[in-house]
Amino acid sequence: MDPPVPLQPPPAPRQFPWRALEAVPAFLMLFGAIWGLVGTIVTIAFTVTGGPFWDDLILDRRGVGAQAIPTSVEPTGIRINHRRVFRIHYTFADTSGATRAGAAGTTSGGVISQARHQTPLAIEYDPRMPERSRLRGERASVIGLFVLIPLAFGSIGGVLFALGARRALRQRRIYVHGQSALATVTAAKATAMRVNGQRVIRLDYVFETILGPISGHATSRRPPPVGAKIWVLYDEADPRYNVVTKDARG
Repeated sequence: MDPPVPLQPPPAPRQFPWRALEAVPAFLMLFGAIWGLVGTIVTIAFTVTGGPFWDDLILDRRGVGAQAIPTSVEPTGIRINHRRVFRIHYTFADTSGATRAGAAGTTSGGVISQARHQTPLAIEYDPRMPERSRLRGERASVIGLFVLIPLAFGSIGGVLFALGARRALRQRRIYVHGQSALATVTAAKATAMRVNGQRVIRLDYVFETILGPISGHATSRRPPPVGAKIWVLYDEADPRYNVVTKDARG
């Protein structure tokens, strides 16, 4: 006995149930959001604690030398090559004679010892923004360009999220406004993806339009068997863009 044909979807516009969202765009948005959020948080944390990497680029171009008087030395929670970074606070006079305050990080035991004994230190500062300074021969940013690593992960996450959101919005548009058609399941193949411990299945199907037969595919965790009839919704302007209804996803 042939399985019963499911009820035809209601006419457009329809409500889009989140259960009908395909696994791929859902995975892209979730995975992308996690990568993007973690990458952004780590980038901000590195930039705040270690200083922005662009400070060194600016000081390389227009840094001015000066002698600074150390005022305090404090350890930070950052380690580089297993050596703790210490932050040295100091004051110095700019080219106009005004007293400025600055701070810089270092792992150099000699420089730290000099600062603790309040021995003058050679520094470089930005005359346009004297608060931007560094110890001569060292970097203003303790982390440096390594901050670009979490930034790259965050950017990749943002791209993945955008791709997933684009697919989800297109699926929603077709689901709400698309033309319905009865399709036949032609294949069901397991993918490498799992959602909530369940294997995601790729569902292939074919349906008829005034332009001829159109094939499509979707993802499902509990797909109907090969040969079963399912309802699909497609874009009348381009039937290649089509989705299955939530009932066909199992």
